[in-house]
Parts: sequence; structure tokens; C-alpha cells
Amino acid sequence: MKYSISISTLILFLAVASAFSPGGEVPFSLSYYQKARAQETSNFLDASRFHFQILFVDDDNFHGRIAEGILARQAEYNDALFTLFPSSATIEGSAEAPRDSAPSPIALEICNDLGLCPTRSSELGTAFDISYISEYDLIIAMNESVQSLILRSLPSDSGYEPKCRTLSEFLSTDFCGIQSQGDVTEALLKDMFEVDLWQRVEPFYDLVKDSSSTIFSQPMDANDIYQPSFVLSDTGSAVPNTNGWPQVQAGMLVACTGIVKFCLDTMDAQFDASLDNLLQKNFYKPDHLDFTVEQADDQLRKSSFSITGYFSPKQRHDRIKKHFDSLREKFE
Repeated sequence: MKYSISISTLILFLAVASAFSPGGEVPFSLSYYQKARAQETSNFLDASRFHFQILFVDDDNFHGRIAEGILARQAEYNDALFTLFPSSATIEGSAEAPRDSAPSPIALEICNDLGLCPTRSSELGTAFDISYISEYDLIIAMNESVQSLILRSLPSDSGYEPKCRTLSEFLSTDFCGIQSQGDVTEALLKDMFEVDLWQRVEPFYDLVKDSSSTIFSQPMDANDIYQPSFVLSDTGSAVPNTNGWPQVQAGMLVACTGIVKFCLDTMDAQFDASLDNLLQKNFYKPDHLDFTVEQADDQLRKSSFSITGYFSPKQRHDRIKKHFDSLREKFE
């Protein structure tokens, strides 16, 4: 998988690498590069509207449609139904793009098998327009070829590159877990799946994590779709079938769940930072310690209903107590 590095990504790479490296050393590695790209994208998103609009872009009116449905199902399961709003579109002029905007029978069958929303799955496909770049918070290209087509269509100084990522980048826990400081484990991801979907992922998880975008770029026909999940090895034992749809499906499930994790963590991180800033602006002098927690909470609510409304009263009270403890240490 080839990578091109923008100046802003390089700067973030150095900062992230230094932060994650003992002694501040900056070794060049794929892990640090992924973290830098993830941090760049996370910083670009704006959580102040309490939701993210996400557009999957493919070149075949197939992969993007399925990814859209998976993300919608995973968002609902992870209490983000009204936080993440997925859509999909197709590069109309690409060689793989079908003439008919209707979903193929195979795509409909897959969506039905995965338990995806039938209304969403059966909608006519939408042709991608470059204006969508500014209308959506996050553009997810199904592979590098699609991403390259999109980025080449943008002015060099558009500044939109950080919001256009490939789906395969979200397979990496270094990317989707950038706000979790490396705490994203297989067990944590498993908890984000309903049992029936995880059963499709588990045999292939070690094979698809950190895969390149080629996993989502292969055209699929009926023979690929109906491949079994397991085949017999030369020794006669059952092993995951690395040919056909089952492995691609597992990768898509993991990547879409990675998007859910990434977006929700980004929203939490941005509101956490906003609340910290609000606390520092309102309470910074010794006499501010005379406030009760309830009085401080009332003042914070008056300062910003949107920021404080993101947190429960208990969460706000805990943060106020923590901030006041820091103030006491400062003025002792």
C-alpha cells in the first residue's frame, strides 16, 4: 500500500510519534503514520453539531451501498443512530460503474443476509459530485483508486484532504483508536458487534486487520459471493476461506465499526476539551473555590448549554470537583 505525505500530516506525524515514543524519539513506522493521519482527521471534524454526516464513495454501486448499510446498523447498535448519518455515492464515469443506478440483485441479497435496512439497501444509487466534499463531514473512499480520483478533482489548496480517507484505514486500531491511546482491543471491538455479525468477523479478524485497500477493490460476481466461509486445508482441517466475499465482508464489518469508534471517540474528545476550556475560563482564581459544586454547575450551564448539555449532571459535577482540586493544589 502506497502513502503520500502532506506537510500537515508530516508535522502531525512528528508530534504523534514523539508523544507515543519513550524519550521523545521519533522512529518512522506505519503505526505512527496512521496515528498522525487519524489525528489530522479527528482534528478536522467538528463535533459542535452533535452529529457527523459520512459519505462512502465507490466506483461500482456495490461496496459503498453495503458499507452504508453496515454503518447504519452498527451506529444503531452502539447508540449512535442520531449521531452518525451514512450515505453512499458512485463515481459515475469510472470503468466499473454500472449503467443502471438500481442495486444489483447480489447487493440486495447481501444486504438482506446482513440484516441491513431494506429501504436504505434498495434505494437508487447516487452519482458522486465534487460538491459533496464540503457537504459531508467525512468522505470514505472504498479504495485508493477512488480516493485518488476524488483528491485529484480538488484544488491543491482546498484543505479537504484530511476528511477524505480510505475505508481500509479504519481497519487499523492505531487509526480508529487514536483518541483511546492504544486501548482498542479485539475484545473491545467485539463488544461493539451483535453476536450474529461478530460470528462473521471472528474467523477472519486476524486476516483483515491492518489490510490494505485492495481488500475492498476487487469486483465480486456470484461465484465470489457464494464462497463458503471455511475450506479444508491440505491437512484436512477447516480454515478461513481467503477467496471471495466472506473475508471482504468481515473486513467491511470491522472497518465500519472502526468508523463508529473513531467518530464517537472524536466527539467525546472534542467535548472533553471544550468542557476543560470552559472550566478554566470560569474558575481560575482562589476565591472561585468558594463556589459549591452546584453553584459552579449553574454558572457553567449559563456559559454554554451546548457544551455542558453533552454531559450528565454527575459527569459535570465530577469534572468540577477535579478542576477545583487542581486549583487548590495550584494556590496552596
